[in-house]
Amino acid sequence: MSTVVSVVNKNLYVAALSHYTALAHEAKAHLELCFNNPVAVGDHTDLMSEIKKWTRNLAEAEESLSTLKGHFTDRHPTVI
Repeated sequence: MSTVVSVVNKNLYVAALSHYTALAHEAKAHLELCFNNPVAVGDHTDLMSEIKKWTRNLAEAEESLSTLKGHFTDRHPTVI
């Protein structure tokens, strides 16, 4: 594989990891608000629905990260 293709592949891998990491952080932030400051979630009267939504988002992001790392870390061992 050429160096250019290798760099592009590494960059795409890092971008995918960064994307799912950001989604996980966003979900955690929303859950923190729901659990620690429910008044901050003013427009959402159904707090349980919000908690389920963000928990699902967090689980999906963490599962995606785990999947990527489980299948591709050997190709990019020095990445994250």
